[in-house]
Amino acid sequence: MSGLGMKTPWVSGEELDTYVKTTLPFYYNDKPRFLDAFSDKALALALPVLIYWSASMFYHALDVHRPAWSEKYRMHTPDELKKKNRVSKERVILMVILQHAIQTFLGIVIMYDTPANRFHRMDVNPEKDIARILAWVRVLHDYVDIRDVVLVRAAIALYWWGIPWLQFWFACFVMDAWEYLLHRTMHEVRFLYRMLHSHHHRLYVPYAFGALYNHPLEGMLLDTFGAEIARVVSFMTLRQTIVFFTISTFKTVCDHCGYAFPWYYNPIQALFPNNAEYHDVHHQSQGLRFNYSQPYFVHFDTIFGTRVDPADFRDMLAKKGLKFEKAAAIKAEVDAQAAPDKTEPDLDDRSCIENARGPVAAPRPKLLSVYTTASIWSVFLFTGILVVPVLSYSMM
Repeated sequence: MSGLGMKTPWVSGEELDTYVKTTLPFYYNDKPRFLDAFSDKALALALPVLIYWSASMFYHALDVHRPAWSEKYRMHTPDELKKKNRVSKERVILMVILQHAIQTFLGIVIMYDTPANRFHRMDVNPEKDIARILAWVRVLHDYVDIRDVVLVRAAIALYWWGIPWLQFWFACFVMDAWEYLLHRTMHEVRFLYRMLHSHHHRLYVPYAFGALYNHPLEGMLLDTFGAEIARVVSFMTLRQTIVFFTISTFKTVCDHCGYAFPWYYNPIQALFPNNAEYHDVHHQSQGLRFNYSQPYFVHFDTIFGTRVDPADFRDMLAKKGLKFEKAAAIKAEVDAQAAPDKTEPDLDDRSCIENARGPVAAPRPKLLSVYTTASIWSVFLFTGILVVPVLSYSMM
């Protein structure tokens, strides 16, 4: 059969199946379970929790042992961590355990395991799906004489690498949009801030264990539902979801770790410009209305004018004769406003006061800021990761 009058013949269905079976990627697994000992659903629920505590333990070890190589990247001294934070580590750990328990329970209720029979998973059908993609790609035959085998390999590359990569990228965008919207709302609606989000801002000096220290309701709305919505609208399989959930958790821990490591120490920051130094601005009393974006990119802060680069933030405070910590002045104001019968003396009202005052005038981000160039670079990197396998498959 010829292709619309072109000289190059179609690849037959049998040949297509052979191509598909001989070009399976390293990550593909057709078994009912990716790991025989655990269901995919159990893995999706357990792995992010394990990564959270493992990564937190690593950063905690740095805090305790303080090796010279990491100390030069520390953003706050140990004394600042003890004096500024308004909640004990023991309470932080207990509240994170509670959030993980809620997150796991909700996952058990709303998530479905990978559809499978006794021998194979049934949520994907490579031969059928790639044949459908190939039918779209063959439209190129109307415009240029391309060997059909090249189009076949391009369709295979798109299926195994291009589409999953775009799904992941879209999920990142959706999660960023959800978190920016809710996060900013919780800052600008005083009731929501005082009742929910002020709990997280008891940590003026973030550390890894405290990445998910939130009011339980906020944790459910912001993190658990945000990740689930991103999963659903991006149409990821459960096995893709395992990767997305795990990376999102690891990224959140890194953003609260307290160390401004260069990207070559933490390569994930080469792909995602939203890092620990950027988020640390938001945890300072004068930075509460800046840098809402989480956890991947800074696009929404840039678009809506709430982005402040860390270097500009420090310069801004220096010009105004301010420091990150104004503990004495704030404490005096809190004491003057506190009711005599106050029943929650541990509530961090300092951030409530600073948040209600509104932001200091933010400097306009520089055009060639490292965060601007990082955002542009991430787009090229994403595109490159999509294009390279397509080209490499096509040339085989």
